[in-house]
Amino acid sequence: MRYARIHYLCANFFKANRNMSNEVKVAILAIIAIALFYWGYKFVRGKNVLSSSIIYYVEYDNVDQLSISSPVLINGLQVGFVADIYLNPDDYNTVITKLDINKDIRVPKDTRAVIKDTGFMGGKAIVLEFDQFCSEGNCAPSGAYLASGRKGLLDSMVGEEELKDYIDLLKTGIKDVIDTLNRELLSEEATGPLAETLRSLRGTVANLETTTGQLNSLLASSSGNIEGALSNLNSITGNIKASNEQIDRIIGNADKITSELAEADLRQTLAGVDSSIQQLNKTLATADEAVSGVSIAMNKINEGEGTLGKLLGDEELYNRLTQLSVQTDSLVEDFQERPYRYMPFKSRRKVQKYDRKDAKLEEKEKAGTTATGANR
Repeated sequence: MRYARIHYLCANFFKANRNMSNEVKVAILAIIAIALFYWGYKFVRGKNVLSSSIIYYVEYDNVDQLSISSPVLINGLQVGFVADIYLNPDDYNTVITKLDINKDIRVPKDTRAVIKDTGFMGGKAIVLEFDQFCSEGNCAPSGAYLASGRKGLLDSMVGEEELKDYIDLLKTGIKDVIDTLNRELLSEEATGPLAETLRSLRGTVANLETTTGQLNSLLASSSGNIEGALSNLNSITGNIKASNEQIDRIIGNADKITSELAEADLRQTLAGVDSSIQQLNKTLATADEAVSGVSIAMNKINEGEGTLGKLLGDEELYNRLTQLSVQTDSLVEDFQERPYRYMPFKSRRKVQKYDRKDAKLEEKEKAGTTATGANR
């Protein structure tokens, strides 16, 4: 309605002033636009500049994310909004909230501004609570400070009376559930695996109590023996403590003996190593002499001295020995093939006879070999 009224007034104003220059019209439109922007900004911030209002202040320890423009309610009806929230410049532990209330709403001085949750999504609102409406002289003036308060989500969503009713219903339901559990599980007539388990557990606890009682009686009867054993242990530890110096001397002597034994073994080992090294040196010296003798002999052989040197250096002698070896091989072969030639009791004629037979046999063998090759 307000926007339509402003548009109607502007239209009538321009109709009545048709002869006005364009510059003046633009200037007037700019002023109107700035005024509308300022009014819209204040309206979004939660303040209506076109109407007068009453201002109240409230101090809180914690506003719990209360925001500017949050509604101010009385009995569920919005009568204002949160105009500003800022820290107390003198005490940062206090947050000051500025409430903008309609001018027609007057509240008493003992009014409490309680922060409540308006939903499960985290919305906040301030509810003004008081016992009775104010009268003359009892109304809080503009700029006054009101008492603060805070209620949780459950208390905000559900009233105190309803909350009590819900709690009573819950108590009744829980009592019925507990009675049912007692009747179905703990009574002697109860059946089922869980009831049997509970009865077994009850018997186990009773046995455990009996066992602990017997253990207590046993400990009480054996307390004297235990104290005697502890006293004997204390005396033993005291004797050990008194003989501490002697024990230290014994340990020191043992260390000394072991060190001397270790040194003796090490000395014997080193002496054996020294003798072994001396024998090894002698062996190496003998080996050096033998190697040097072999070197001298090889030098002499290479130079042609001695029988072996002459044999290795005389090529003609080598050739003669080779020829002799070949002739010896041919002689042995002929002896194996024709032993009759070397028998002293054979006459010359018989030898020639055997030679002719051997020649004929050789010719036959050659002829047979030739025929075999031709047939192939």
